Order: sequence, then structure tokens, then C-alpha cells
Amino acid sequence: MGLDNTPGAGDTSMNAGWVLLVALAFGLSISSLAYATGHHSGGHINCAVTFGLVLAGECGVAQGAANFVAQMLGAILGATVLCAIYPEDKDHTHGLGANGVGEGWNWYNALVGEIVGTFLLMGVVLQTAVEKKSSGNRSQAALAIGFAVFMAHCVLIPIDGCSINPTRSFGPALVAQIRYGGTPFKDMWIFWLGPIIGASLSVSSYKMGCRASQQKEGMDAAGFSESD
Repeated sequence: MGLDNTPGAGDTSMNAGWVLLVALAFGLSISSLAYATGHHSGGHINCAVTFGLVLAGECGVAQGAANFVAQMLGAILGATVLCAIYPEDKDHTHGLGANGVGEGWNWYNALVGEIVGTFLLMGVVLQTAVEKKSSGNRSQAALAIGFAVFMAHCVLIPIDGCSINPTRSFGPALVAQIRYGGTPFKDMWIFWLGPIIGASLSVSSYKMGCRASQQKEGMDAAGFSESD
């Protein structure tokens, strides 16, 4: 893939068991964190999703900025904690899981993948945690969001390690740069641009769907009134 952008003996991204393990770990972790923090802060773990919620009018700009700072600090702290847990020779990614375009893939493969993966995640967030019509299933939103993260990782791990979250990419890259050197920031632009575009497109799609639904309801109501 490689997870450390250096495919070779340490590259495990084409191992189906490894891909499934990592994808499940990410998906279940997101579901758990969303359930644990959702009632405090809305469960804002992903800055691309926060950006999308700001665009959708579901999160204030000031709150979004505060969330972004917390997300960046959390990503850096999390990568630092990994250094304390895993010695260098036990880090099979040789880069703290920093994202990078894998061998045999092009930058545009990763960029499109990140756009699509984030579009999926943002759409699930909007439809399960924001949409009023899904309020009856709100308690299951975190589970659906975790499944979306799982699906995105199943597809993108072999391509670029799967980001769909710019801060998740930045934290490990920064700490890996300090610990290992190398060029962990080489493809960083992909992991910012892709998720931001994906979230923006998803919000636009959601808003168009909401307007169409409102227009249909208005037409149905008008037709009902005329029939009376």
C-alpha cells in the first residue's frame, strides 16, 4: 500500500486479514467514540465531517474551529501515545500508520477514493444523525457511521491506507517525521483535499435532496387542499 509509503517487507496492506482487522478496528472505534462523546460534543472526531456540518448549518463556525483545534491536538497526541506503546521494531507500518499512496497506484486513484469515501461517510452522518425524518433511529446513528468508516477502509487501505479524515493523516505523519524521518508528508495534500471535496459534495447532495423533499411535500399538501 504502503501504510508507511514504502512498500516492501513491511507492507501488509494487500493481506486480506490485515485489511479486515484494520478496517474493523477503525469502524468499531468510531462507533464507540461517537456513542461515548456524542451527548457531550456531538461526537466530532473527523474534521472533514465537522466542516461538512458547518456547511450544512448544523454546527457554528466558532464551534467548528474549536473542534478542529481539538481534533488536531488529539491526532498528534494519539500518534505520540502509539510511540510509547510500540517500539520502532514493532511498528509493522514503519510510520505509525501514516497515509501514503501505495505502489502501483496513482495520486488520482487515491484522491478519487478519498472523495468517494468521505462522501459516503458524510452522507451517512447527515442522514442518520441530522435528518429529522430519521429521528426515530437516532440511537443507531453511531453504529451506521462506524459501518461507513469500515466500508471505506476496506476499499481504501490497499490504495492509501484510508484517511477520510485530514487530522487522522496529519497527526501520525507529524510524529512519524520526528521519529523516523523520511517523507510522510509527500501525499498529504490528497488527504486534505479529497475529504474536504467529498464532504462538500455530500452536503450539496443532501441539501438538494431536502429541497426536493420539501417541494414534493408542498405539492402534495396543495393537492390535498384542492381536493378538499
